[in-house]
Amino acid sequence: MFSIKSSLPIMLACLFAMACNQSEDKDLGTATNSSTTESSIPTSSPSTSIQDIWVLDSINNKVPESNYFSHGTPYFDFNLDKKTFSGHTGCNGINGKLNEVNGKLIFDSLQFSKEVCKDKGFEKTLLKAFKSGVKYNIVNDRLYMNIEPKTVYVFRRIRR
Repeated sequence: MFSIKSSLPIMLACLFAMACNQSEDKDLGTATNSSTTESSIPTSSPSTSIQDIWVLDSINNKVPESNYFSHGTPYFDFNLDKKTFSGHTGCNGINGKLNEVNGKLIFDSLQFSKEVCKDKGFEKTLLKAFKSGVKYNIVNDRLYMNIEPKTVYVFRRIRR
C-alpha cells in the first residue's frame, strides 16, 4: 500500500537532487561564458585562492563518463600555507609539496600509490604535467589548468 510517510524521504531526495543540479547548471553557464575555449584558460589574474579542495568537472568542456576513472572522480586539496597538496587521480592517491610562482603551480616531492589504472592515460598525463609545473587560473570558483597542450582541465571548488 502506498503511504506518504514511506515515500516522503524519496520525494525529498529527488527535490534536493534537482535543486543541486539546477545550481550546477547555473555555475557551469557562468564558467563557459567567461571566454573559455578548448585550449585556453579564461583571462583573469592568478590568485592564491587556490587554497581549497577541487574536484574534476570537465576536460575541454566535456564531463568525463562515470566509468572513465576506476576509483572515482579526481580531486585535489591545495594548501599554500603549508605548501602541500594531496588528493586522488581517479586511480591512485597522491601528495607532495606545492609552490605557486607567477600563475604556475610547481609540484615537488610527489608521492603516490601505484595501482594499475584503467583511466585511458589521465593519470600518466597528469603526473607528467605536475612534474613540469602547471599554468592555472581561477574564475567563478572554477580552477582551469593547462595539463597538456590544447587541453584544459576544469575543477570546481569544494569548500572545506
